[in-house]
Amino acid sequence: MTVNEVDHKSLASQVDILVDRMNAFGIEKAILAPNNPFGGNELYLKATEIYPDRLYSACTLYPRPIEDGRKALKKFIDAGCVSLVMDEALFHPGDPAADALVGAAVDEDIAVYFRSRELRGDMLGFVDRSSLIHPEGRFVILHMGGLFSFPNVIPLLARQNIWLETSYTLIRLVESPLRVYLDALVQDVGARKLVFGSGHHTDYAHQQASLNMIDLNYEQMRLITKENAYFVLGVGFTG
Repeated sequence: MTVNEVDHKSLASQVDILVDRMNAFGIEKAILAPNNPFGGNELYLKATEIYPDRLYSACTLYPRPIEDGRKALKKFIDAGCVSLVMDEALFHPGDPAADALVGAAVDEDIAVYFRSRELRGDMLGFVDRSSLIHPEGRFVILHMGGLFSFPNVIPLLARQNIWLETSYTLIRLVESPLRVYLDALVQDVGARKLVFGSGHHTDYAHQQASLNMIDLNYEQMRLITKENAYFVLGVGFTG
């Protein structure tokens, strides 16, 4: 659920619903990625305390003031956050503070998520710049960059440090004329660049149905739904 629909009183019951849905669809673990820096980070961290073996949390932050952003990032990492969400609604992609926050996340060896409705222009340039400056980083473009921007991100996937997360966009993409780009990606670059994700647990069925519409073998499906995420998050894959 989104932060606006869950509060501390309803948190435990909503987390139970989420984990029940995960069980129903064979999902072992999930990362909760807040979109609200005011309260969202703390709320999602509390959710992970209820099921510490099943749930992890990302954090989303304002990059400015620069020192405050770095301190907040360190605080949330120490509390258990496994990735940083760089949400275009919270910063300007040309701001040096945004570069500094990404650099701090890479130094802490956590993954960086980029969230954008449609990844283009300055935000696309920000992702491009971040991946070049930090070749050792692990960068995930949420929602595959958006339906109409998906073709724009494909050239970036030649880099070893960038992946695409499937939520929202994959469902629309498999029934869109842009499907040809997806088929080409799977054929030319491979499934190793896609990571299964959903905006909400009610999307699980649609996401899995969309994956089934792509011509994937067992190994490719396992990469997308399991192994890639373990690698990106720096967690040892156990098979």
